[in-house]
Amino acid sequence: MGELSKLPNIGVVIVILILLLVLMAIYHHVMIAIEAKKLNNIGTLVKVNDKNMNVYIEGNKQTNTVVLLSGSGVQAPIYDYKVLYSKLSDICRVAVVEKFGYGYSDIAKAKRDVKTMVEENRIALRKVGINGPYILMPHSMSALEAIYWAMTYPEEVKGIIGLDMAVPLTYDENDNNLLSLKFNKIMTFFGFHRISKFCPVSERELTDKEIKQNKYLVYRNSLNKNVFEECKLVYSNAKVVEKIGIPSIPILMFASKLTGSETSKRWRIAQEKFASESNKCELIILECGHNLHYYESDYMTVKIREFIVTFN
Repeated sequence: MGELSKLPNIGVVIVILILLLVLMAIYHHVMIAIEAKKLNNIGTLVKVNDKNMNVYIEGNKQTNTVVLLSGSGVQAPIYDYKVLYSKLSDICRVAVVEKFGYGYSDIAKAKRDVKTMVEENRIALRKVGINGPYILMPHSMSALEAIYWAMTYPEEVKGIIGLDMAVPLTYDENDNNLLSLKFNKIMTFFGFHRISKFCPVSERELTDKEIKQNKYLVYRNSLNKNVFEECKLVYSNAKVVEKIGIPSIPILMFASKLTGSETSKRWRIAQEKFASESNKCELIILECGHNLHYYESDYMTVKIREFIVTFN
């Protein structure tokens, strides 16, 4: 009993934990305000439905245009994918479109159904003076946008380069992870994603200044309201895209062999079925994680360059 009496009162422990959480949240939101003044956009901001969307462009504008569409919740697409697209800009023009809630774009009040997001992408590209036809390069969830885009506006899309792309059959409402999503959103409110172990920030191919910008955007954008709403609607968006079919255009698909650890178990099964039902699709399976561009950018660059040349 003597030893037990030395243990801290559970009520005191709870109060201390609550105070720590409050202090973390205050620190996080104060830093967000400070860091906002340090953001240095390297793209072009254009008005889309009265809000700012950012488009970053580099490369040879006299050749094919590759439009990079980031995976869900990739907080700073310009920096996250630089390790891949910077190796392509000598043979094509690369346009990195940052949706609302991503990168330097506004966190806006906007619907996140697939039709709306595709329309926003189209408007943003036109406003920076880039017209189709494009080669779309979607990562993960944004493949739904790429497929919808190609089927709805076939004259604007001549090819797709899929980076472990999530095809419609990837998603099943039985896998709904809304509770986990809500929990993670609460954690970002308190700023837990500032702890690198919980939310590592890629530094691949980045300068010191770019690493800082990447971190500021990660801290600001993680599971914001646009990303959260997009994740909530992914199942209904997948059903919409499934109904319109598979585009009959050249498709180069890179897929992760490590299914189940970072994505759902049915991820690659769905990709293989999608590829088999397309008459113009090449599927390349890589032994690395879902963020393929982190691990196999050199090999992918070779294959992508071969693919792009076919459109010259």
